[in-house]
Amino acid sequence: MMASKLNKSWEKTREEVHSPVGVAQLKSSVKTGLFTKYCGLIESMFRYEYGSDRFDDMRVMSQDTAPEKFLFRNGECVWFNDEKTNQIHVLPFVVEGGINIYGRPTAWYPVPVGYSDDKRGTYSDEVERIRQTRLTALDSVIMRNNMFGKGDFDYVDNMVNELVDNVLTMNQLQLLASMPYIFNVTEDNLLTAKNFYLAVSEHMPVIFTNALGDKVIPAIEKTDVKIDPALFELFDRFECQLLEAVGFPCVPITKRAQQSVNEVESHEEMVFTKRQERLHMRELACERISEIFGVNITVHSIIDEEFVKYNENDVQEEVTEDDVQ
Repeated sequence: MMASKLNKSWEKTREEVHSPVGVAQLKSSVKTGLFTKYCGLIESMFRYEYGSDRFDDMRVMSQDTAPEKFLFRNGECVWFNDEKTNQIHVLPFVVEGGINIYGRPTAWYPVPVGYSDDKRGTYSDEVERIRQTRLTALDSVIMRNNMFGKGDFDYVDNMVNELVDNVLTMNQLQLLASMPYIFNVTEDNLLTAKNFYLAVSEHMPVIFTNALGDKVIPAIEKTDVKIDPALFELFDRFECQLLEAVGFPCVPITKRAQQSVNEVESHEEMVFTKRQERLHMRELACERISEIFGVNITVHSIIDEEFVKYNENDVQEEVTEDDVQ
C-alpha cells in the first residue's frame, strides 16, 4: 500500500497526527447544525404581538427576532423609545450609574449591535444617536430572560460540545468497526510502521500490536469493536437535559416506557414551571412597556398555545364521535 516514507511525516504536529483530514470539518459542521437546531427552538418559544406601528422599525430591521435573540445571548435587553422617530426599539444595554435599595441598576444606555467605541463617529447618525441615549426605569423597560437575568448561550454551547463529542465518538467507532487495521511491529520496522500509521491516519484509525513479525503487513481482522447503544442513549439524555433547562418538554426515548403516570406528570409540571418563569419575566416587561409608552404589546408561549390547541382538537373529535353514536 505504501513503499516509501511520507515526506517529512516525522515533522507532523500532535494535532495533525490526532486530527485526520476531515475530522475538524466534521466537528465544525456537526456543531453548527446542532447549535442552529437548539438556538432555533429556544428563540422560537415565545411570540410577540404588537398593537402599534411604533414597533414597525424594530420588527422590520431585526426581522422580528431581536427580543429573543438578545435574551438568549445576553440574558437581558432594554426596550426604549427613539424620541426623534417615535419608534420603540429593543437592544442590549450597558449599566451606567448606581443601584437602588433592591440592588438593581438605576441607569443604563443601549448599545447598537456591532457598535465599538473605538470606531465612534464612523457610524450613521441613527446609530450614533442611539448610542448616546441615556435611560432609566422611568423611560425604558428592562426585559429579563429569567428571574436571574441570565442568558442561555454559554450553557447551550457547552452542552452542544458534549453532544458533538458523542457524535464524533460514534463516528470513530463506526470506522473501527468497518476498517480495523492491526500491524505487527518490532524495533526493526517501528519507523516504517509509524510512517504507515501517519498515512493511514489520514483516513482511518490504526491499532498497533506487539505481535512477532519482521514486516509491516496490514491484516484486516475482526476486532469485535461494537457501537455501544449507551452512546445513543447518552446523546438522547444530554439533548433532553439541554431542552428541559430552558423549559422545552423532552423525555429521553429510553425512559418513556419506564416512567409511571405520576413521574410523567411530575416531570411535565417541572418543565412547565420553568417555562412559566421565563414567560412571566417577559409578561412583566410587556405590561411595563404598555404602561410607559401607551402601546399594546403581548407575549405568548408557543408551546402552551399548541398544547391547548392539541387538546381542543382531541375534545372536538370525542364530541363528534359521541354525536355519531
